[in-house]
Amino acid sequence: MLPLKNRIHHPIFVVPLSLFLSVSGYVISDFFAHWQKFWLGMYLAVLLPIIISLPLALIMDRYFKKFQSQKKELEHLDTINKKLFLLISHDVRSPLASLIGTIDLVTDNDLDPQEAKLYFSELSRKIKNVNSFLDGLLNWARRQTQNKPLEFSLYDSSDIIKLTHDLLEPAAKLKKIRITMNIGTHKIYSDKESYSFVLRNILHNAIKFTPIDGEIIIETFVKNKQIFTTIQDSGIGITKNEIKKILDGENWHTTKGTSNENGSGFGLRTCLYYLKQNDGVLLIDSEINTGTKITIVLPAEK
Repeated sequence: MLPLKNRIHHPIFVVPLSLFLSVSGYVISDFFAHWQKFWLGMYLAVLLPIIISLPLALIMDRYFKKFQSQKKELEHLDTINKKLFLLISHDVRSPLASLIGTIDLVTDNDLDPQEAKLYFSELSRKIKNVNSFLDGLLNWARRQTQNKPLEFSLYDSSDIIKLTHDLLEPAAKLKKIRITMNIGTHKIYSDKESYSFVLRNILHNAIKFTPIDGEIIIETFVKNKQIFTTIQDSGIGITKNEIKKILDGENWHTTKGTSNENGSGFGLRTCLYYLKQNDGVLLIDSEINTGTKITIVLPAEK
């Protein structure tokens, strides 16, 4: 059954109502006027409202459905825009902080030409990485707001991992966290920006929840025609109850990191969403005060 507010404009409501009003009006008028051709008038009272009200009701219903569809699309875009604003601001913060740190290092120190050359070379490399990262992120965000399908392609997972490592390594260095990579040349078939987004968020969380002088290990391997990317940290760990909430898609809250780092609250839940869109899964294995291993599983080269 349709709700009353959705039936008022619908033909199944408008036509019977018009028919009832027409016939009722004719019968009442006959009571006073005593029409000579009663049945002819009755036929007209039945036929005319159907002929007139049915097309009008169909037009009203079509425009109402169009209006409802546009309303839902606007609400959807508004939700996406709010989410993207938080996610992009979250993702951009670390690489920009890295650039600022390098620039401050150059300006605050009296460097000889050789040292300055090395620092500016490093700064140039970081700017290129950030520019590449921003291009991909903005392209991904544009596709989300325009509700375009994911762009599946074949790419090397190591390229994304190295770029992500370069972007977030300065944040790890601030906490004296060692990041070790044991990665091979593995081809993944999925949306590249989705993989980049998921990897970036998981590595960011690993840094966030790993204490000073901790360690993070990034590894990749192939199994059953799937590429496994693992990020293992020596952090504070996650309880089994929290893991269940995360994987069930219930964990919207954010917690502060070991150095009071803030989070956006969307990270892992959004990761789960995009992995599902890419025929991938997220595996979490953790022990309190020992560390967490999160694994991204995506289809391998076809």
